[in-house]
Amino acid sequence: MPHHLAVRRFDRFYTRQIGVLRKTYLDSPFSLAEVRVLYELAHQKEPTASGLCQELGLDPGYLSRTLRGFERRGLISRRASPTDARQSHLSLTKKAAPPLPHSRRNPTKTAPPCSAISPHRSATP
Repeated sequence: MPHHLAVRRFDRFYTRQIGVLRKTYLDSPFSLAEVRVLYELAHQKEPTASGLCQELGLDPGYLSRTLRGFERRGLISRRASPTDARQSHLSLTKKAAPPLPHSRRNPTKTAPPCSAISPHRSATP
C-alpha cells in the first residue's frame, strides 16, 4: 500500500477510535471545540474573544458564533473592558458550571480503553 494511503487509513482509524469527530464530547451537550472554549473561560482570568482565538487557534467567526450560542443558552456573560472599548471580558455564568463535562466524573469516558484496539484491527495492513 502506498505510504500516503496508509497514513490516511491510520488517521481515519485513530480519529474514529478516540472520538474527536463525534458530535458531542463525553456525552455532554457540547462539541469538543465548545468544551475547549468553556474550559478556557473557566480557567483564564478575564478572557476575551481575541485571546481565546489566539490560545485555541480558532477561527474568529467560528468562535463568535460559538460565544453567541453560549449567550443564548445563558452560559456566559460579557463585561465591557474598562481599558479597550473594542474588547469584552467573558465569564461563565452559574448555569454553565453543572453541564461542563469533567473527566473525573467518569474516568472510563475520557478515552476508549486500549483493549478496544485488537491486534487484528490495526491501522495498517
